[in-house]
Parts: sequence; C-alpha cells; structure tokens
Amino acid sequence: MEFMLDSANLEEIKQVKKLGLLDGLTTNPIIFKRGFDELKYTGNFFDYAKWILEITGDKPCFFQVAARSKESIIHHARVLYSQLSKHGNVHIKVPIDTRENDSQEQQEGFEAIKTLTGEKIPVLATAIVTPVQAYLAARAGAKYAVLMLRPYDDFRAEQLGIKLDKSGYLDTDFVRRKVLARGMALDTYLCGFDTLQRTARIFETQNLETKLIIAGIRNQLQVSEVLATKGVDAITIPYFVFTSLFPHSKTQKFVADTYGALPESYRQFLENGT
Repeated sequence: MEFMLDSANLEEIKQVKKLGLLDGLTTNPIIFKRGFDELKYTGNFFDYAKWILEITGDKPCFFQVAARSKESIIHHARVLYSQLSKHGNVHIKVPIDTRENDSQEQQEGFEAIKTLTGEKIPVLATAIVTPVQAYLAARAGAKYAVLMLRPYDDFRAEQLGIKLDKSGYLDTDFVRRKVLARGMALDTYLCGFDTLQRTARIFETQNLETKLIIAGIRNQLQVSEVLATKGVDAITIPYFVFTSLFPHSKTQKFVADTYGALPESYRQFLENGT
C-alpha cells in the first residue's frame, strides 16, 4: 500500500522523505494556505510548487484545480500539468462533482475527468465521500480516486448531534445503535468506516484499474483499519497523524525499564567493546 503525506509544509515533507516513508504527496488549496502560513511564505506559487517537486522526486504529487465549469477545470488542469510536470511526477486533482447546490444538474467534474484522461493527463478524482462517487470516478477514467472519511463522519455527527474533536471518528456499530435508537431509517451510509468498507469491496469485486486512496484520517486506529482493508491501494495522512504513529506510553515504559536495568558490565561492553 502506498503511504502518502497530506501536506504542503516543506519541512514536514522533508522529514517524512528522510524516513523513507514518502510514497506520494497530496495537496489542495487549504493545505497550501496552511503550509504558506506555517512557514510564513509570501512568494509565488510556482517557485514553491517546484521546491515541493524537488523533494518528492519521482513520487506522485497531486495539485488541485479550483474551478467549477468543465472548461475552466480543464484549463486549470492543463496549466498545472504543462508548467509543473517537467519538474516532477505531477497528477491533477479534480472534484468528482463541482456543483454549488443540488438544483444544478451538470456533471462538470465527471466530464472534465473524462476529457483530461483522454489527453493522458493523470487525474485524481477528489471530494469523494460515498462509494458510488468513487465508482463513478473510476468509470470516468481517473488514475486515482480518493475517498475522504472525515467529511462523511462530520456529516453524520451533525445529524446525530455528536461533536467530534480533531482526532475523532465515528464507529459503524455506534452509529447504527444511535440511528436505531432515534427511529431513523438505515437508508444511507453509517459513517466513514462504512464508506471505506463498501468502497473497497466495490473496487475489489469490480476489478477496477483506478487506484483507491483513503484520506480524511485523524488517528492511529483509522490508519490501522485502512492498512488492513483489502481493495485499498494508498493511504494519505496529515503530519500530526504521521507523528502520532510512533510513540506509545508502554513503548516508552519498556525502553525506560530495560535501559534502567542495564548491568554495568553490559554498559561498559557497549561503550568500549570489551
């Protein structure tokens, strides 16, 4: 499974690469704004993007368009790809659906993905929160489809009056009990974990060529669930989740206990080799 970072902070990207754990980099306008703010960067986007691509090298690096109409999406994608692809392994992120409200019927994002794929521009379909959206992205020809867990958890939490903190998530069985207790219909996906399992099964049973990335991850438990899910090709996580994967209080206690019990002769041998 490809292990990707969701960041535009140059120092974070360098650190993950140094550890040999950077299989790709996902970004979007919000992530770029955060990266600029964290590093107090006020220069132009092109230079910054090139610095990122110098770090990522041949690993896939994803840049997002910021348009709603098919024509504008395609224009943004062509600009990004033509200017940046000579500097690295650039992929273009396009939302599967760019409508502002349900009254609009145009499938601008879907159509743009089909057009760009026909032009051999590698596309990642984004803003996907349901299994069927992910399937449609594959049918459009996207190289990657990214299913986001946290946005759907936020949607369900708001419906159920549950407040999620920064690292919070919803469990499938917990949500089912809540829904049934309130007399609500089980007529939609229960939570992010539910969409994960259903999407992975679709991609596996339909033998889709599109690679499935899971995003919107906020804690270590979700990471382990994604890693154990057959049908998933990649995971992307923010840096705060990445750094949380290494420590554990019992790991620290074990190290402290074993080092504290070190016999003097053992210590001398380690230091002097005699």
